Amino acid sequence: MFKKILNVCGIVCLVLLSLFVYHNYFQKKVAYVDIPKVFNAFEMKKELQEKFKKTAIVRKRVVDSLEFDLQLLSRKLQADQKNQALMSEFDMKREYYFKQKNQIEEDNAAMSNQYDKQILERMSQYMVDYGKENNYDLILGADGNGTVMYANEIMNISEDVSKYVNDKYKGVE
Repeated sequence: MFKKILNVCGIVCLVLLSLFVYHNYFQKKVAYVDIPKVFNAFEMKKELQEKFKKTAIVRKRVVDSLEFDLQLLSRKLQADQKNQALMSEFDMKREYYFKQKNQIEEDNAAMSNQYDKQILERMSQYMVDYGKENNYDLILGADGNGTVMYANEIMNISEDVSKYVNDKYKGVE
């Protein structure tokens, strides 16, 4: 009887040891990150967004000033419609206004794209660092475009990654 109990205990220990080995050595550590959530929580994004807003405001003031000048000239032209010099000046200023407005819109779009690229590159590197430091085999990115069709919320590490990328950005170790 004692031998049977010892054999059963030995088998149970062997099964438990096998499960432990399987879990620790053969099972991959996989999680996902809600990319928009991490992106929007990233301090670097917030800083560059603020910098972009300030630049956009200054650029908008330039366009608004040109528009105001154009409106004044338009009123003068309405009062004196036969003045060819005034008509010519209005046409030149209107053309200049639209060129400036388009150029500023293009510059704003280019700056926004450049900032987004910088943010994503930095965030991606921090996610690689996070994965290595926390022994992940795979971190999937969920961005709402079908990359991850389903994931158990337990696997979502977005909060941890958001904290990590912000700490890393601030220089906190």
